[in-house]
Amino acid sequence: MRIQILADVDNGITIPINYNHLLVGAIYRFLSESNPEYATFLHNEGYHADKKRFKLFTFSQLMAERRRILGTEIQFGSTLTWFVSSPIEQFLSHFADTLLTEGRLCIGQHRLRIRDVKVPRVPRFRTEMTFRCLSPIVMSAIRENNGQRRTHYCLPDDPDLSELIRQNLLRKHQAIHGRTPQNDTLFFHFDDRYIHRKQGRVTRLVDFKGIKVRGTLCPFRVSGSVTLIQVGYECGFGDKNSAGFGMVEV
Repeated sequence: MRIQILADVDNGITIPINYNHLLVGAIYRFLSESNPEYATFLHNEGYHADKKRFKLFTFSQLMAERRRILGTEIQFGSTLTWFVSSPIEQFLSHFADTLLTEGRLCIGQHRLRIRDVKVPRVPRFRTEMTFRCLSPIVMSAIRENNGQRRTHYCLPDDPDLSELIRQNLLRKHQAIHGRTPQNDTLFFHFDDRYIHRKQGRVTRLVDFKGIKVRGTLCPFRVSGSVTLIQVGYECGFGDKNSAGFGMVEV
């Protein structure tokens, strides 16, 4: 399930172009106001599967009809739209509780009046679907480079990308349901025609608290397990979802 938030910017706001950490801060503040114990659990522990920890939520980039980039900052001149998604009812209930009570969204030093909160219709999940990104999809792997093991960010032409995303979704399913799905197949492929039209410029480098993260903003097709596709829709595809990566819409 997901929540759509509309927030007024009055005469406009300007924030750092790398603002993901500000949105993470807003989410945890809402959770702490509603239930400090749950916020602490999610921040420090999270949900476990196969020695991995997951927060099991994701969020979109900030969207507005009027926006422009000014060097290292971004200026929004019209109503902001922001999506937050999770399959965990406890997360969404605590988040929405403070959101509705306060009626304000704090992004850095800005306190924005919330104009509306909506719950979008859940799509009908099928064995083959096409999505577009609301935030970049990141898929990382540890690979050896010059004798050293380093974090490698997979680009659309990486032959291991589809399998890495499948394994990631399987672990998330395990964290949510305590088991693997009956159907564990999944095939993921970015839209080649879109990449060609964009002349390959479909990746984005995001600075998250000093860490450079490279993700891909490109429509994609996914097929296989309906359950795994739904997990990707609700939790995010790829990794680093709780830092604001991997959120999609049909």
